[in-house]
Amino acid sequence: MNQIVVMSLDARLGLDKYEIDEERNHITVDHERCKLCVDKPCLTVCPAQVYKWVDERVAVSYENCLECGTCQISCDSGGKGGITWNNPTGGFGILFRYG
Repeated sequence: MNQIVVMSLDARLGLDKYEIDEERNHITVDHERCKLCVDKPCLTVCPAQVYKWVDERVAVSYENCLECGTCQISCDSGGKGGITWNNPTGGFGILFRYG
């Protein structure tokens, strides 16, 4: 009998490999706009929980980004447009691994 194993988000993200561009982040945050945002959709829509509200500003864990762009879409449509997301430069970003 096969047993289904439920993995936590951290465990699932741990399967993936990230090459971080230390010189140029692919996510920029306008903290002044974020302070004016009431709903802060970026805190809830990101499947990798990249964004957290810490010390009156949005803290970003760039290394967890799955490159889906959900943050910018939600910020532009339901927030104040404080997040700018771009594809990482060549050779950087996420490498999805299975199992």
